Amino acid sequence: MERFEKILLAYDGSEQGRVALRRARPLIGGEEEIHLLAVVPLTSAVAAAEGFYTEAMYEAERERVQAVLDEGVRLLESRGIHAEGHLRAGQPAHQISELAKHLGVDLVVVGHHRRGPLQRWWQGSVGASLLDRLDCSLLVAQEAEKEE
Repeated sequence: MERFEKILLAYDGSEQGRVALRRARPLIGGEEEIHLLAVVPLTSAVAAAEGFYTEAMYEAERERVQAVLDEGVRLLESRGIHAEGHLRAGQPAHQISELAKHLGVDLVVVGHHRRGPLQRWWQGSVGASLLDRLDCSLLVAQEAEKEE
């Protein structure tokens, strides 16, 4: 089986982001170049620019997202996987696809947030948005539903 050489993992610190890290682990043999991306949501940047909240509040959100990114890098490194962290601000699908193109990755891994049809229509889907933006493979990772 052909291995991926450069992998970009989108990581937001949520349970879905952690699932993406766990599901990507079997794809990593140790020779790959691994990148981890966390995105400060565009709404935070716009709200700060529009005066909805202060620059200090935006900076606090950026620091929170940086801490999440650092957590993900440490988690991978604790498993013997070297990863480079990237922090971006903006719309997640756009930032993921731009960094993927810039780095020339062969695989992007994102976690799946289960939502109802109305919420998916209203907020969109990062995974679906990425399908038309990426020139590489996309793995949308999710945990199997728990049996009752």
